Amino acid sequence: MSGINAGLLLGLAGALSGVLMAALALAMSRAPGWTELRSFALVALTAAAYCVFGLHHVVPLDDREVLLGERLTLASSFVYGLVWIRYFAIVARRPLKRWERATMVTGVVLVLLALVPDVMIVPPIRSVTVDWFGVTYAMASTTLLAIVGVAFTVATTLMAAFGTGRRWSEGWHARLPIVGASALAATGVSDTIGTLEIVPVPQLIEAVTVVVVGAIGASYARRFIDDARRLEALSEGLERVVAERTTELLAAQAAAATNEKLAGLGRIAAGVAHEINNPTAVIQHNVDHLRMQLAERGLLSPELADRLDRSRDATRRIADIVRQLLKTSRGHAPAGTSTTVFEVVPVVERALSATSISAPELRVEVRVAHRLCAKGEPDSLEQVLINLFLNAAHAIIDHGPGIPESIRGRLFEPFSTTKAIGEGTGLGLAVSRSLMTRQGGSLEVTRTSSDGTEIALSLPAAKSSELPATVAATAAVEAAPPAISEPTIHVLVIEDNEDLREVLTMQLERFFRITTAASVDQALAIVRTHRCDVVLCDVMMPSGGAEAWLAQCSQIDPQLDQRTILVTGGPTTAAAAALLESRADKVLLKPVEMSVLRPLIERTARG
Repeated sequence: MSGINAGLLLGLAGALSGVLMAALALAMSRAPGWTELRSFALVALTAAAYCVFGLHHVVPLDDREVLLGERLTLASSFVYGLVWIRYFAIVARRPLKRWERATMVTGVVLVLLALVPDVMIVPPIRSVTVDWFGVTYAMASTTLLAIVGVAFTVATTLMAAFGTGRRWSEGWHARLPIVGASALAATGVSDTIGTLEIVPVPQLIEAVTVVVVGAIGASYARRFIDDARRLEALSEGLERVVAERTTELLAAQAAAATNEKLAGLGRIAAGVAHEINNPTAVIQHNVDHLRMQLAERGLLSPELADRLDRSRDATRRIADIVRQLLKTSRGHAPAGTSTTVFEVVPVVERALSATSISAPELRVEVRVAHRLCAKGEPDSLEQVLINLFLNAAHAIIDHGPGIPESIRGRLFEPFSTTKAIGEGTGLGLAVSRSLMTRQGGSLEVTRTSSDGTEIALSLPAAKSSELPATVAATAAVEAAPPAISEPTIHVLVIEDNEDLREVLTMQLERFFRITTAASVDQALAIVRTHRCDVVLCDVMMPSGGAEAWLAQCSQIDPQLDQRTILVTGGPTTAAAAALLESRADKVLLKPVEMSVLRPLIERTARG
């Protein structure tokens, strides 16, 4: 056993790799979203301790020291199994199961017993030689209790590992811990067989530790680096991304027609809509729920109600702007499709109120005939007015000579701007004209000079007698209908966004029996064993959304296709857009109004 041998090298390598991976994991765990690495650091550190204590097998020591080393090695092996069980629970984002908690208690008892002389480790000291490996090990004898303890640790570790088998499909970063724990358990059995001299095999758990801990650590490091790169790219900001996309589009401006540019804008708008509408829906539903809870408890003061109403109005405004942007980007949409009759004055007032936030120095003189009415889309007109008011505020600031002659002919083309590079996108007037045209109206520059620019908007006139019947407005949630004591309609909500899934459940469970799924696979598993009357499915999800659900659900229940309501923040692909058009009667845009969603669910359940 003198000199450097394979056993000593393996032990030192295992200890060193364990310490290095523990240090690396602890450093990375400080980053947001990486706290699970703390549990892996404990796994790596325990592996290092096991390898260090195991050096007594191949380092010249007296019998007393070998017995102490053997007890420490056995105790650390029990600890090793316990930290693996805790690690699997943490990566699965769940508390310890009952049997795991019992295992933890039993493991602590085994650790304490392993440290007591002559309970698990007893004399005499034996020399076990593995000739083909060229190593002689100094080993104490083990009692039956020690063998039972090792078997218990191996079995429970494997149970914990395979208990997370559902994560196998997530990729090798999820599979490696399962494979690694299994390999360590198998090697533990092999080392026990070698210790008992049943078969002449070397102690290989140190070598396997190097491979397992190193592979898992490398997998974490690669994912961490990938995350860091993504975060670094995101941190450069939306402005840089928009500038790059604008530059790319400007390079093709000479060869591209206006409709082609609007189509490019449409793709951007769809992506923006999808990302904005989810958090907007969460905020809106939480405000609704808060207002309802306060009202039910008699705590909703007029001032607080006003504040909540304003918050909800803000979320509606965000959703309206996103929808208008989506409408504008669809160049094929026919003009004059809206027949809503509305009063002009409230629209102008809302536009001025919204503009005052960004341009408090702006002063506007409004002269509008009493009860002047028009036919069109009031939200679209409001957006156009906001764009024009903001342009006017910028003109006040720069005191420019007006719109240059060279650009007047293409003023309403996308990406045409009179502002300096980096100060404007050139989309405001193009979007505004498109919004007016869609309503059967127009937007034209009638005069421009150093004294200012005059822009005329027109919409089809309407009479006040044509105004729709007034409906009591509910800026936020009215006094909520009483909850149904025993809901009979079972609704399955398929939504990958955890926050949105939670608030939808919170709102709907007053009236329906709710089951949730974070993916299509989970939803399919649910409907195989439970009947669902209505399915509420998000259109776009990373693991497959409405298209995947509709393609598979009918194989389980032929009626599920027709009982599915699609919810979307905005389609980001042509296929998704086509799907929404084909099922227009059962499609809702986020954020969803409960006053619309509840009746639709009830109608769908009735068939």
